[in-house]
Amino acid sequence: MQRTKELTDFLQTYRTERKAARKEVLEESYQKMIPALTEVIEHLVRSQAEIQETEAQRRIKYLCFFRLRSSGYTQSHEIALAMADKRLYLDEAMDCIYWTPDVIHEGTAEDVEEVQTLLAKAFIRLEKYELFHIRQQLLSDDWELFCGVLPRLVKAIEGRITDSSLLLEDDMEVLCGGYMEEPETVCHINTKEADTDGK
Repeated sequence: MQRTKELTDFLQTYRTERKAARKEVLEESYQKMIPALTEVIEHLVRSQAEIQETEAQRRIKYLCFFRLRSSGYTQSHEIALAMADKRLYLDEAMDCIYWTPDVIHEGTAEDVEEVQTLLAKAFIRLEKYELFHIRQQLLSDDWELFCGVLPRLVKAIEGRITDSSLLLEDDMEVLCGGYMEEPETVCHINTKEADTDGK
């Protein structure tokens, strides 16, 4: 019998307290992600500019931050960044560049060990798939926190997009979610006013 629900229920308080603590840390340290993110965005802008040289009518509508399911298995914690026109997933010129925002996952390995210790006190013979399930939940919590600071990260790098030679829609949407799933709009970039606002 699978105990994943029991394990999840048992760790509910721990996860709530962990998210609150990590949110405080991320609020203070999210700026550390900006240099690496800027580099990735500049690379993406160059790539899309080359594509637009042959597709003159193509305008960028979306800046996407995709969580990769595979990163939970590989523990690479990579995020895929992409720019797309209004067709989004049907945009054949959409390419992805990978970025690892290390700040989000600082301390995750230690948290997994702490969780394993807590669970071992209440459950016997913990299976690998059960620990993997819990680890995935912690990573989901971290992703949620990342999405919370994403509008501020975008504000910091939006000039690299709006001041570039890219052809852009008047209103760019910043999307966050799983790759090939239905992402959520977390903020907008007004390319005429070069201003980012909340959802």
